[in-house]
Amino acid sequence: MSNFSANRITMNVLSLKYFCALLAVSVLFVSPQIAYSQDEESAELPEIDSILSIIRLQNNDEEIAKLYNSIVHLPTASANIRIKYAHLSLEHCPEKNLELIADNYNFISYSYNNLGNPLKSLEYTRPLLGFYKKLKNLPRVAIAYSRMADNFFYLNLPDSIFHYLNKSLQIYESLNDTASVANCYFEIAVANENLSFRNTAIEYFFKALQMDSTIGNQVGVARDYYGIGATIIHEYLTDSVSIQSALGYLKKAADSFENAEIDENDIQNIVYKNMAFNDLACAYIECAEFCGSAYADSCRLYLDKIGSFFDDFGFEGMVWQKKYNWVKFLTFNGNYGEALKIMLDLEARIENGELDREKIGFYEILSNLFIKCGDYRNAYAAICKHYQRKLIEINDSALASAANAKTEQALMYERKITAAEKSRLRVVIFSLIGGLLLVSLLVFYVFRVLNIKKKANAVLSEKNVLLAEKNTLLAEQKEEITAQRDTIKAQSDAINASISYARRIQRSLLTPAETISGIFPDHFLLYKPRDIVSGDYYWVGQFGDNKVCIVADCTGHGVPGGFLSVLGMSNLNHIVGHDVSPDMILNHLREAIITNLRQSADSPTALQDIGEDASVLEHSTDGMDATVYVVNERQMKLSFAGANNSLVLIHNNEIRLLKADRMPVGIYARMEPFSCTTVDIEHGDCIYTYSDGFQDQFGDGTDRKFMGSRLRNLLLEIHQRPMSEQKELLNVVFEEWRGPASNQTDDVVIMGVRI
Repeated sequence: MSNFSANRITMNVLSLKYFCALLAVSVLFVSPQIAYSQDEESAELPEIDSILSIIRLQNNDEEIAKLYNSIVHLPTASANIRIKYAHLSLEHCPEKNLELIADNYNFISYSYNNLGNPLKSLEYTRPLLGFYKKLKNLPRVAIAYSRMADNFFYLNLPDSIFHYLNKSLQIYESLNDTASVANCYFEIAVANENLSFRNTAIEYFFKALQMDSTIGNQVGVARDYYGIGATIIHEYLTDSVSIQSALGYLKKAADSFENAEIDENDIQNIVYKNMAFNDLACAYIECAEFCGSAYADSCRLYLDKIGSFFDDFGFEGMVWQKKYNWVKFLTFNGNYGEALKIMLDLEARIENGELDREKIGFYEILSNLFIKCGDYRNAYAAICKHYQRKLIEINDSALASAANAKTEQALMYERKITAAEKSRLRVVIFSLIGGLLLVSLLVFYVFRVLNIKKKANAVLSEKNVLLAEKNTLLAEQKEEITAQRDTIKAQSDAINASISYARRIQRSLLTPAETISGIFPDHFLLYKPRDIVSGDYYWVGQFGDNKVCIVADCTGHGVPGGFLSVLGMSNLNHIVGHDVSPDMILNHLREAIITNLRQSADSPTALQDIGEDASVLEHSTDGMDATVYVVNERQMKLSFAGANNSLVLIHNNEIRLLKADRMPVGIYARMEPFSCTTVDIEHGDCIYTYSDGFQDQFGDGTDRKFMGSRLRNLLLEIHQRPMSEQKELLNVVFEEWRGPASNQTDDVVIMGVRI
């Protein structure tokens, strides 16, 4: 049997299938009449001109907003046109019309998603969720959660994909919406298959099948059978029993698709139908290898049923997979010459850069064909290319394993959340029962209180005189408090103005962005102060062949931390240049800090009042944690020294943690010289230095920190992406984890440099 790997076919199919499933949800969320179109924005459509003519005659903002929104709903409008007129509608929409505001946000989010810009789509999907929650529109909230999952699928963040799919599922279950629950099960199954959790995927495919069968959704049943069969053939290609099992499910899928009434505009399910035919053809030719030539004719039958569908719709990946199955059919029947002709034509397209991911399976088939034709020289050349690509795939699989483990953890976490919510629901029910009992007792006591109240009225009249006198006194006190409040506000405004001016001074001391780009062209800098001024700072400079980078975290944050950061940067401007050895920079900086702050074993800290009782003063620990490294690209060397802050170096897709000395830059119980570590580096290596603000950040509403190990794994996961995109992804993850801006625990700075 040929070594051609059908799992590569199924991987491409299920990835496209996952895209189609999420696309279907997005289309339902907007309107069943909206065409999925990515056409470029062209001249205004005639119907748009008609609506604009009506708008010019209007002077009511809400009516103008509704008219602009009607343009957004036009089936022929492109994504860019929808974005343009949705924004114009928002400009005129009153705040009270939350339905119209939500509808415009929905179209903007959906359109950016169609344009392949998930980060921009997320900017509008997050507030959209809030709008629908305020409107208490649970079906729309559920579909918005699916939109979030779609965006995170584009960003390749499995944790968030499963998080939002499960939220959508919980809502549909509460609404007893069987069709939508079945669709959610299907999406979760496809997500698990895409991450190679195939046993879990099959479990959810069967759940979807059971529900679709119950409600008589024949197209859904066909789709579910296809998912089961494709997953089995993906996992157990060389097992004849499993191939027969996969063949059975794929045959049921194909028959169900052919018997179902599928609308000619339902492109998604027409795609599934032809994918099922293609995988069924693959299963038949594999069965022919195990069980005899009788199965080979069925392979050709289903390839003929597909016809030119994939070519007509431009599904290039599926065009290739169909040709692979046709080559296997020709090879099985001994038509080596015709099969080789097809493969050589495909090789020319591969060498031009088309579908690079197909190279592994391709060269293995080509090598076997050359052997059958007796051309052993070309067979050897093809098998060499096969093993070169196999090595690349092994490296990619190592990264995928880490992502899979992370996603499995997310699934376990979601199950725990579901159990906790059920427990809370039971508590609410018992609380309501107890509340009803309390209300009954309250009614009894109300009648008793009414009798007592009659007697109290006489006493109350006497007290009213005293109350009037007290009201006069309270009015005077209120005037005094108001005056004090105004004074405090004026003082607060003056303090804030001073601190804002201090921020401008602090920012002027930080190394300018253009200087950093000149020294490290390929870098990013994520700088997020907690308050107006920051206790974190960075310093970059170059002296000959030596490029120096320093990231530091001062004691405290806000104004105290800002003072220390200014002190640190001022000293560095004098220290660096005279000495570019990382350990000596830290040693000299420590001496300067101790001298400037007059630190000694019996001195107070800089943050304490000098007038405090000396007997209760603590020893001075003011200072900073810092990371210093020097890159010499001529010698390809990296020298590092750290004070409590380590450095992350990613080399050949592996993390190397250069550990810091466990003492700060400042007076401390341990005052040994800082140590220096020097390592070799190569082009493409990534260096990351950061303060503890990101890893120590508590999650929104939890007492869990993000943790350093999780941050390092995230850096490893994204390090091959462009530096600007790494910064965006880190910011998205931090904002998701932190929640509201007021939840930020500490200042954050992360600097990444690619050699």
